[in-house]
Amino acid sequence: MERAQLEERVITLLAEAVVMPREDVEDPRTNLREDLGMDSMDYVDLITVLERELGQHVEREQLSWVRTVGDVVDLVCELAAKRDGTETSQASS
Repeated sequence: MERAQLEERVITLLAEAVVMPREDVEDPRTNLREDLGMDSMDYVDLITVLERELGQHVEREQLSWVRTVGDVVDLVCELAAKRDGTETSQASS
């Protein structure tokens, strides 16, 4: 799956998880805690959703650096690339 497709899917999943309109979640700079009001339980839910979507285990530590929607997209792209056995290049944000 290409990055653009993964990004669209992540945005949809996040919007559903935080029960907000998709438009409020689209900006990659959107902060999960400050802008979306996610708390530690929401992060646990996010792990579950990502595991289901990716079909692989996501370590809690892998979310330790995740602060924004763009960070979630980067993580999903990285995990998908590992799953698929391909390399991914991430742009620094």
